This record gives sequence, structure tokens and C-alpha cells, in this order.
Amino acid sequence: MSTSSLNLNDPFEPDPEEPSKIEPEREAEPAWWRALHSRLPKLGIHGRIPWEPLRRLSLLALLVLGAVLLWRGVEKSLRSIPPGWVGVSVNRLTGSVAVLDPGTFLRPSALFQIHPVRISDQLLSGDEGQFNVTTKEGVLARVSVQARWAISRKSLLATWSALPQRPGEELVAPVLFAAFRTAAPRYEVLKLIAEQREELSAVAAATARERLAESGIVLKEVLIGDLQLPEEFEKGRLAMVDEVQTTERLDVTLKKRAKQIEETRLTAEAQKARQIQEAEAAAEQKVIGARAEADSMKHVLALKEKQIEQRKLEAEAERQSIVERAHAAADAAKIQAIGAAEATRIQTEAEAERRRTMADAEAYATRTSSLAEFEGLEREARLVTANPLLIPKTFADRLSDRVQVILTPSIGGEAFTGEFVKRAASGQSVAAEQAEPSQTAKVASRKKSKSESTSHTQ
Repeated sequence: MSTSSLNLNDPFEPDPEEPSKIEPEREAEPAWWRALHSRLPKLGIHGRIPWEPLRRLSLLALLVLGAVLLWRGVEKSLRSIPPGWVGVSVNRLTGSVAVLDPGTFLRPSALFQIHPVRISDQLLSGDEGQFNVTTKEGVLARVSVQARWAISRKSLLATWSALPQRPGEELVAPVLFAAFRTAAPRYEVLKLIAEQREELSAVAAATARERLAESGIVLKEVLIGDLQLPEEFEKGRLAMVDEVQTTERLDVTLKKRAKQIEETRLTAEAQKARQIQEAEAAAEQKVIGARAEADSMKHVLALKEKQIEQRKLEAEAERQSIVERAHAAADAAKIQAIGAAEATRIQTEAEAERRRTMADAEAYATRTSSLAEFEGLEREARLVTANPLLIPKTFADRLSDRVQVILTPSIGGEAFTGEFVKRAASGQSVAAEQAEPSQTAKVASRKKSKSESTSHTQ
């Protein structure tokens, strides 16, 4: 490259051979350096400096530097107020005071001084809210308080200069302590523990609220978190609480048992009422059923009456038919009885006739046999008369077969023989006379039996 002549007005024209010479050297450089190097002005072909681009770059750098300085000055002059805070702006030249709401304001620090003040609710608790008070009995109790307070926005311009750096610790806590120390001796410790905490906090808060309002602080709420008593008093109180709790448990047990008894009574009454209702419902149902049955019986009775009337007619017809059948049977029985009586009479007459005929035949046979026996006896008598020894011989023959006792009249043989001879001569027979009564008795007995049978048949 030649540097003998330099022309500042000539444009920069690179040597066509130069890139080929420096190309290997630029390949080792970073990409950003090559890009920056490519934008910088370069010497001309003859070694002349390009002053015009350098002037432009200098002017641009000065403008950027001025803008940065201006921005930094404006940024320092912009004052931001966060939510829940306000800014008290004090003019350094005139001394005027103004309240800035949350936001961003252009207040150069050379002219204005900004004092941020928190106006949102703040809580006083922990060690700052713990202090000792004396109760009515002289018991020293440690009270833990939680107070919610805030700085008043309305009276801020009048009171902010008198506010301490830490209002909670340096102003709110001492005022609350004084208020509680003044109000606590009015109350008994047991009542404070049991039921008067809120009352004590309300009384102390009202006193402290009046005093803090003078300093531009609004006390919104005060709560008693914990109330610690001396150890000896706490032990006695716990023992008393145990006794009270035991008594209360006993009362609760008695009330529970009374409620159980009442519940049992109510259950029994409810069951009784339910049974009564069920009985009434059952009775009502039976009444309804009886009414329905009575209504149905109204229709059934007519049918039953018709059935009874029909049965009466049927029974009357049946009785009439039975009577007629009985009359017919009686007539038939009467005719049958008359026929039977007539038949019996005929049979009796026939039997009597038969018996008479038989009796006559037997009588005739008896007479005939008697005559034959008489003739035989007559012959025997003649034989005996002719042969007197024939009788002993006959007895001897008969006795030889069996033994019999024979009774004979005490007459001699001649008398016996003579009697037989006399009877035979007169035509009478002893055997015939004895047989006739027996035959007559038989005939009489037969007639009697026939008459009895006839009477039974009739």
C-alpha cells in the first residue's frame, strides 16, 4: 500500500489485490470484530483519512451521552410513593410542605425533600405489646396486646413533624400501657380471665384512642391475646377451675340423665300415642269394614230372604211330597196289611183246618190203635188167663235187658187179672183212657200257639 499522497476528499477505494492479502489474517478474528471493523471508516487507496464519517460518529456519540445524562437526571428527580404510604414534600427553597399520594412525581432532589410516611394499618404485637398490670386484688398480671393503628391522613401536615421515627414503639405502646394500667385495677382477675377481657380492652382502647388522636394516630382495634398470672395464683386458679369443671361435669351428667329420663318418657308417650293412633286406626278400619259389610249385607239380605223363601217353598213342596208319599205308603201298607191279615187268616184257617184234620186223623188213628191194642190185650188176657205163668216170664225177659222199677197196685194176681177181665168184658181199655187226655192236651197247645202267632201277625 502506498502512502506518498493522501487526499481527504477522495472516497475510500480498497485495492483489489489487498483483500486477497489480508483475507487469511481476518479469518482468525471473531465475527463481531470483523462486523465492527467493516463499519469503521478506512483509509483511502492513497492513504487519506475520511474526516466526514468521523465527524458524524463524534456527533452521534455526544448526543447519546447527553441523552443518558438527561435521563439519569430525570430518573433521580422522579420520586415514587408506594401504595399505603404518602410523601411529605418539603421545598428546599421556600419551605412549603405538600402531601403526595401514592404514585410517581417529578421532584428533583436538589429542590425538594421527600419524607415517606406509612398511612396503612400497622400492628403492634410481640414484645412491644406485652406489659404488666395490677388487678383489683393486687395480682400482677402480664397482658399481651395486639393493637391495629394507623397515621391519620387528614392531620398529617400538622402532626408529621412531631411524630417519632418509630411511632409504634415510641408512642402507641406507652399510651396503651398507661391506658391498661389505669383501667385494670377496676376488674377482678378471675372475671378478666373468664369474661371481661373484651370489656377491659374496650375501656383501655377508648382511653388510648383519645390520647393518640392528639398525635394524629388512629387506634382502630385493641385485642387482649394472653393474660399470664403468677405461678402460685395460676396453680390455685387451676385447682379452682378443676373443681368448677368437676361440678359442671356433674351438673352436665345430671342434666344428661334428666334429659335421658325425659327422652325415655317422651319416647314412651310417643309410643303410647302411636299405639293409641294405631288402635284408633284399627277401630276406624273395623268400623269402616263393618259399615261396608252392613252395606253389602243390605244387598245380601234380600238375596238371603229370597233364598229362605225359596227354601221354605222347597221344604213345603218336599213336605207335601213326603206327606203324599207317606199317605201312599200308609195306604199301601194298609192294603198290604189287610192283604197280609187276610192271607194270615186264610192261612190260619187252613192251618186250623189242617190241624183239625190231623187231630181227627190222629184221633181216629188213636181209636184204631186203641181198639187194636184192646184186642191185643184181650187176646193177652185170654192168654194170661189160660196161662198164668206168662206174666212172670215176660217180666223176666224184660228185666234181663235193663233194670226198671215197676209200681203195681197192691192187688193180688187174681184181682189184677180179674180187673183186666172185667174191663175187657165191658169193652174198656186202660191204655186208651190214659192216651186220650194226652192227645187232648197236645191239640189244645197247638191251637193256643196258632192263635198267638195269628195275633202277632195282625
